[in-house]
Amino acid sequence: MFLLDRLLREETRRIVLGHVNYGFRGKESDKDQVLVEETAKKFRLETEILNLGKAGLLTRTMGASRSFPSGFENDARKIRYAWLTDLCRRVGAKELAVAHHADDQVETILMRFLEGAGIAGLKGIPRVSEGGIVRPIFDVWQEDIVEYLKKHKIPYRIDRSNRDTRAERNWIRHILVPLLVKRYGKSVKRRIFALGERFRELDDYLDAEARAWIRRNVKKEASSAPILRIPRKGFRGIPAILRVKILQRICFDRLGLAPNERLLRGMDKTIGGGGPSARRKLGKGWELANRYGEARFVHTVSASAPTAQVLHVKAVMNATISRAKRLAAKGNAELFDASAVAFPVILRPLRAGDRVRPFGMETEKRVKEILIDRKVPRDERRGRPVVCDADGRILWIPGVVRSAHAPVTPATRKAVLLRMLLPGRRKLVPENRSEK
Repeated sequence: MFLLDRLLREETRRIVLGHVNYGFRGKESDKDQVLVEETAKKFRLETEILNLGKAGLLTRTMGASRSFPSGFENDARKIRYAWLTDLCRRVGAKELAVAHHADDQVETILMRFLEGAGIAGLKGIPRVSEGGIVRPIFDVWQEDIVEYLKKHKIPYRIDRSNRDTRAERNWIRHILVPLLVKRYGKSVKRRIFALGERFRELDDYLDAEARAWIRRNVKKEASSAPILRIPRKGFRGIPAILRVKILQRICFDRLGLAPNERLLRGMDKTIGGGGPSARRKLGKGWELANRYGEARFVHTVSASAPTAQVLHVKAVMNATISRAKRLAAKGNAELFDASAVAFPVILRPLRAGDRVRPFGMETEKRVKEILIDRKVPRDERRGRPVVCDADGRILWIPGVVRSAHAPVTPATRKAVLLRMLLPGRRKLVPENRSEK
């Protein structure tokens, strides 16, 4: 009622009143609605009312006790804002004015502090929110609002559910805040309010710095699974307060997550101090995984899907060996002396205890050690494709190592070209009918 009075005195724009009657307080809820209707009629204002009690949408969940159920305030808020936002769309409103005041901000900051929130939470309620939500009486204290209403004989109503101290906000409003005021004086509320404003300024600055860092350093990997990569060394070199904000922005903007302060700190610890294969689950299928010098945000549902791979075997005659060498040099392919290879060659997963003599070395080495030396992440080792000949010798581990067996030399008359392909990348058909 105070907000409406101010808008009528200061605004010349069209005003539409929106009211939600939850029906939880029976006749009291109906009297709230009557006050809104009478006020709208007095000032000739358009009015839209959603009567949930009459529709029975919420009454069915209340039961015979007619007491306020657990989570009522949060559920009611979701319904209210969804309906009011839709109302704005239907009437063509650019702004939705709500009556949050200074005491609401103090209560919110205290709630967030007790929940262990970070800077983003301690800034409290924003003066302007997404969707055109504005708070014109944000700087006015509740006692001043009540005094003004009484002085100007403006009718208003009190919702008795606001006195139920089982709700956290009501406990803070009726018990904690009065204790603080009694101990530190009325100015304690103004100091808490001012603290929220400082946190807002700090959060805005950190947000801008975090977005700039992300633009410069976060890369999206070109693969079938969504993967974001950040450099661990560069990340560790910035202040902790900014690191947390960067992680928060990545979660909000790129991953669709809303992490709490504890998870953000855990993510920061994983990236900064975790091992080369450390990982942490983030929720909704996302996982943070270290990869030696970088950290990756991987959607595990997508990443866990098997990637089909095909081994393409092609005979290469002496006249085209030079061209085949150039093809092999481009990657995903290797060339072997066909006379030293026992056919057929097979493709199988990597097994525990596998050994190979890498090209250029005189002795065999455990494949696990080679993978560690090449900094292949632990979760990418198991099941990795291995190419063997008919005698079981490992010829090639694509992307990792080529064995010293069957090298192509000037004496080679016939070679075999092995290529690892993804289906759809290239047609797996012979270039002419004589090839097999």
